Amino acid sequence: MYPNDAIILLYTLRRIRFLPIRLRIGMRRQKKRKGDFMLDYRYQTFLVLADHLNYTKAASVLSLSQPTVTKHIQFLENDLGIKLFQYQDRNLKLTRKGELLRERLVLINRQINDLLRTLTTYSERPDFTIGVSRTIGEYYIPNHTSLFGKEQSIQWHLLVENTQQLSAFLYQKKIDFALISGPVKSKEFEKLPFFEDEILLVCAPEHPFSGKVVEYDRLSEQHLFLREEGSGVSDTVEKYLHQENHSLNTFHRVSRIGNIQLLKSYIKNNDGIGFLYHLSVEEELKEGSLSTITIKNFSLKQPYYLTYLKQSQKQRDIDAVLTTFFATS
Repeated sequence: MYPNDAIILLYTLRRIRFLPIRLRIGMRRQKKRKGDFMLDYRYQTFLVLADHLNYTKAASVLSLSQPTVTKHIQFLENDLGIKLFQYQDRNLKLTRKGELLRERLVLINRQINDLLRTLTTYSERPDFTIGVSRTIGEYYIPNHTSLFGKEQSIQWHLLVENTQQLSAFLYQKKIDFALISGPVKSKEFEKLPFFEDEILLVCAPEHPFSGKVVEYDRLSEQHLFLREEGSGVSDTVEKYLHQENHSLNTFHRVSRIGNIQLLKSYIKNNDGIGFLYHLSVEEELKEGSLSTITIKNFSLKQPYYLTYLKQSQKQRDIDAVLTTFFATS
């Protein structure tokens, strides 16, 4: 950029006029080029002439007379106090300042188009980022909600993690709400139940305890598969066992797996047994690829909760989320 060009640019842009829409609509003679939405019509003339560098061609493109094109350019040059075009060897050329103006006007037009596209596609729908625990994300949402239905009035974004991680995201305000399938430990969270599930001890159909009622102590030789620490089902089971004066140490071996499908695969192969939410093994129980073991005097149910930081959400938003996540089947 040459000396003083920045000053010239600022002065020029301050002087650029924008044409009110009602006036632009009323201009029947001058054709609007694609992309020329809001600039004063004389600047549109300038851009066309800068493209063709020929008054006759520019007049034809704009459906104007050649004297009108000349008048527009003269008005701009007088208004801005600069020369936009000059002749060299009988050929029309942009001056250095004319080139600068053209470059900036093209940029302004592009920004205007981007703005208009944004305004056209902008949605007035509420927009929420919801964190969901893995069981809810994989089994509850697809079968019990119309979360991404065509008629949804809310724009949803989902983040799938375990309960412990979702609690951290709520504290950090990375998510608006969390749907968790385990106990809510923090007193800083509001919790609203929207579904209740049963925790089952499942095994392969050929397992010796399949379909039987057994004492807890008889599980001492078993290999237990359990979700990772921080998951809702794992925290719920451990808390319950502690209340019943039991512990995971009863089992011969405990392996933790963070992926529900992988965990179920090992159980199906009869490599061990595992605690899982009924919702996550419902299909396998129906088809017979998994079976249940009933522990005597053991009954464990766990609510699923909508959680959020206290005083962080409006009641209408809470109601909208609850309406979506109440069980529909």
